[in-house]
Amino acid sequence: MSPSKRLKPVQRFAHSKEQKAARIMGQARKNLRQEEAKLEQLKQYHQEYLERFKQMAGEGMSATQLQEYRAFLAKLDEAIDQQQEVVATSIDNHTSSKRVWKKNHSRSQALNKAVDRFREQEQKIADRREQKESDERSQREK
Repeated sequence: MSPSKRLKPVQRFAHSKEQKAARIMGQARKNLRQEEAKLEQLKQYHQEYLERFKQMAGEGMSATQLQEYRAFLAKLDEAIDQQQEVVATSIDNHTSSKRVWKKNHSRSQALNKAVDRFREQEQKIADRREQKESDERSQREK
């Protein structure tokens, strides 16, 4: 069996592994975008709530209302901090999955090049053999 044919299963396996890594990286990117969107929503909600708080404080509010607003803003701050940690973890996951994909992509490309080189060599050998046979036939016919 020719070297290019022997490498075919390895090449298919590497391609499959690369595709799986690409799907995982895509999912990690999607998750990251979702988590970033959640963080932005929390920040926007915090800003809107803070503006309402300032407006209400300017109009006058009871001590109880003031405490409730401050407590809720503190909870929003905590939620934002937690979501920032989730985003950081998502960034790490995406970076890691991208690194794995790049490694698998490089291996797959290297195997593709190796198979291509073997095919070229095999074709050259076949062409030389065919030329030699053709030359021998023409010599015999003379």
